[in-house]
Amino acid sequence: AAACAGGCETADGAMRMTLAGASPGGAWSAVGEAITNELRQAIPGSAFTLEPGQDGANAALVHSGKVELSLVHASIARAAIAGTFPFETAHADVRAITLIYADVPFHFIVDRRAGVRTFEEIGARRPPLRIAVNTRGSLMELATRTTLEAYGIGYDDIRAAGGDVLFYPLNTSYELMQRRRVDAIGVTVQVPSTQTLAASRLLNFDLLSLSPEAVGFVNRRLGTDAATIPRDAYPFLDRDIQTFAGRVLLITRGAVPEEEIYQITRALHGRLDHLRRAHSSLTALTPEAMPQVGGVPLHRGAERFYREIGVL
Repeated sequence: AAACAGGCETADGAMRMTLAGASPGGAWSAVGEAITNELRQAIPGSAFTLEPGQDGANAALVHSGKVELSLVHASIARAAIAGTFPFETAHADVRAITLIYADVPFHFIVDRRAGVRTFEEIGARRPPLRIAVNTRGSLMELATRTTLEAYGIGYDDIRAAGGDVLFYPLNTSYELMQRRRVDAIGVTVQVPSTQTLAASRLLNFDLLSLSPEAVGFVNRRLGTDAATIPRDAYPFLDRDIQTFAGRVLLITRGAVPEEEIYQITRALHGRLDHLRRAHSSLTALTPEAMPQVGGVPLHRGAERFYREIGVL
């Protein structure tokens, strides 16, 4: 793929591209397989392949030309372009093709045994919480870190209070919470989260709401949207939870030729019915939603197509 930086074509003009998704067996793996399959069906003679990836790393892979396409959260793409945490340098050529899905609300899950009911209490009392923030550089970590910052809490403050910041995936975090080695978990996940539902049968935990001011702080920083997790989403809730939600995008880089991304965008638009049937997370994807990419610049090929069909 690196040898084909900027988009690959064979002598016969057929597209050859790689899409970076996520760990095999997860939702992004299934979504990535659906996208590559539909592109192969829609663009004769093409070869679209899927390889494993990871949220933050995917943006860097695209920017470097090692892959042509990837799935990434919009907030991570914005951070990559700006060169802010978790990136050390700007990846200014990252561009969006389409929204994939938008309903990914932030959950801050607290073991009730920790005795914490609000973020304000964490900020004022500084209990020694051990907080699992998922993998380094993921949207989960970025969302948790930014939420804590909205209340004046940094990682150093957590550690100074006798707590810790832990980089564990969700299932491992729930296992460690059951063993009283994790007190809180920050994660962005679609509602209802099957993992959270399963863990709630073994654990007594709660979700914390964010204040309107904190939601605004996060949205300005990450390009997310205000969201509500309804009380009937989980059996352990007794109230609606105010939070924010991220977006998942298909991205590329600006150096990929305009005509290739135009053809890819048109192909995905033409196969929307197939995509919506392929995975439950894609059921809300519509032509009008496709260009709603959370403030990430659109690739000129995608922008051209959306203007042609009147959704931009």
